[in-house]
Amino acid sequence: MIDQDRRPVPVPVVAAAISFLLGMGIQAAQIKASTAPSATEPRATIFAVGLILLSLAFAYGLWHQVGRARVLTAGFAAFNIAYGLVELPDIRPLSVVRMLAFAAVVGLLLLPASSRQWFPPGT
Repeated sequence: MIDQDRRPVPVPVVAAAISFLLGMGIQAAQIKASTAPSATEPRATIFAVGLILLSLAFAYGLWHQVGRARVLTAGFAAFNIAYGLVELPDIRPLSVVRMLAFAAVVGLLLLPASSRQWFPPGT
């Protein structure tokens, strides 16, 4: 049975979740394809899979109006932007796309009124 009482997810929240998944997917691919010797170890694969699972959990939380997911997603995206700025001297095009995706996440979760109203106050 379909729950008719539930409001549809606002477009900025959907776009933020998709952008976050895109950014985390790029980051996981960069970790796995790194030229560092440790990138071929199983730890790199486990870490990349962990990032993907974490991003899926955050996207699920955004979809289901979990206020902590909004705060954690915006904070994690801001941290990734700062991390991307560290590699500015020799930045790669995929890193720029990743930073833009995370900047879009922060903007889409914090600026539009519809995304702020989606999450109940005090959560």
